[in-house]
Amino acid sequence: MNPIAISHGIIALVIIGLSWPLVKRKIKRNQIYGIRIPEAVKSEERWLEINAYGGWLLMRWGIVLAITAGIGLALPRKDWIIYAFSSLVIILGGLGVVVALIFRYAGKTSNK
Repeated sequence: MNPIAISHGIIALVIIGLSWPLVKRKIKRNQIYGIRIPEAVKSEERWLEINAYGGWLLMRWGIVLAITAGIGLALPRKDWIIYAFSSLVIILGGLGVVVALIFRYAGKTSNK
């Protein structure tokens, strides 16, 4: 079994698990957990709105990571290096897209 794919699968499950309370608007403004960008901390309403949107994006990204991990588990040992670099692109690229979309959403929906 590909240890990198196993770790990616575990990380994907953690991301999905942590994003669900954000989607359900269960996390109030705090100093530790949530989408902590300047627009989100302006009010409780904005916090919940931005965190729900960001939670959905993070959950989808976690699902993509889980699928990527599943593919990695099915690969023969000779393809593990290719998987490692390919999954790195998916992980970092996906995270970049999620962050960019959160900031774009926050900017588009702000009352200024």
